[in-house]
Formats: sequence, C-alpha cells, structure tokens
Amino acid sequence: MEIGLVYSSKDPRQRETRDFVRQFVQDRGILARIYESDQPVDSPTLIINGQALTDLRKKPRGKSHPIFPSIKEIAGALDRYTWSL
Repeated sequence: MEIGLVYSSKDPRQRETRDFVRQFVQDRGILARIYESDQPVDSPTLIINGQALTDLRKKPRGKSHPIFPSIKEIAGALDRYTWSL
C-alpha cells in the first residue's frame, strides 16, 4: 500500500493526523510506504494507492475549522484499503 500525506507541521491538528496515520499503520502491521509532504496547507490531504480521501462537507465544522477528514474517516478509509488488498 502507498500512502501520501500532505500536511502542515505548523498546525497541531494536522500533526495529530500525521501521527495517527503512522501509528495506525504500525499498530496493524500494514505493509505500507508513507510519503509525507510538509507544506503550508489549510487542511491535510491523504492519498491511498493513488486515491485521494476527500471530505464531502461544503462548509467547515465551525469557525476557523478547515474542512478536512476526521480521524474516524481516515481510519475507515485505511481499513477499507487494507481489507481490499
């Protein structure tokens, strides 16, 4: 499995997302290559085997909350891709 992650290390919530993805893969023993790109972005982008995980929300969850997938949504996507291998 190949996982790409574009995130901003300056945003603690995006760092949390990055740490979660790495820990999820390690805890489950998933054979994956993780490519990271630290860029000044408003929300992280997760790409699994060439497919971007996108959030279907049109509006942010609240004031100053960018639109990006939650940890639960990321975990679900990683599980789906793991089981489809």
